[in-house]
Amino acid sequence: MRFGKELLDRWGVLLAATSAGAAWAVQLPVAAAIGVGVVALVARAGIATLSREKETVAALPDVDTHSEEGHWLRRARTAASGFESVSKSLVDTPLADRVTAMGAGVQETVTTLHRLAGRVATTGKALSRIDPAGLAAERSRLAASLRTATEDVRTDLRHAMDSVQAQEDVHARLSGARNKLLAQLQSGALGLESLVARVVELSAVTGDAHVDTGTIIELTEQLEGIRRGVVETEETTRRSLGG
Repeated sequence: MRFGKELLDRWGVLLAATSAGAAWAVQLPVAAAIGVGVVALVARAGIATLSREKETVAALPDVDTHSEEGHWLRRARTAASGFESVSKSLVDTPLADRVTAMGAGVQETVTTLHRLAGRVATTGKALSRIDPAGLAAERSRLAASLRTATEDVRTDLRHAMDSVQAQEDVHARLSGARNKLLAQLQSGALGLESLVARVVELSAVTGDAHVDTGTIIELTEQLEGIRRGVVETEETTRRSLGG
């Protein structure tokens, strides 16, 4: 968890040591001085954690809730909320620790899906600036002109045809990337919903002496598969679109 990482940050530890030293210097009891240091460390970690979370939220793109990508993002968020709710209900059960540990992975997956949804929106806007029907008509016109053109204008017409082809290639790449992103958004959201359903099912048997270790491993692997697929899609589309 991020809070735990902030507790171990060297600057936080230094602040705690300095605070404790200052408290000891004014002749507070050792226990009290240590308490001052602990309070300073926890406060610093809490503030840093909240600040970083705000930065993460602020960096996420706006997604139209009425769009196709908005629909799948909303379902992913709902699944994550359901996962958190189930996790909180598993207090003092064999499954509780494992499910709680998976919570960070679920949230990370939803955050990545949010970025993918933003990329879908951006790609869609770019596609709207290219008219494939108009390019097809332009290609037909140039092809007809080439059949009857004299040699002195053929080079210019071929250059014009190359320009049309370049625009069509861009449209094809953008369309392919958008379709891939939407497919992964759908897969990620449905995968999280499936994970929640599986955890709910397992929660029904947590009153038994134990939960099968293989089943718990399977749950963890299911989440990792969802997370990895989302991350790989984000990286692949970023490379294919040059950023």
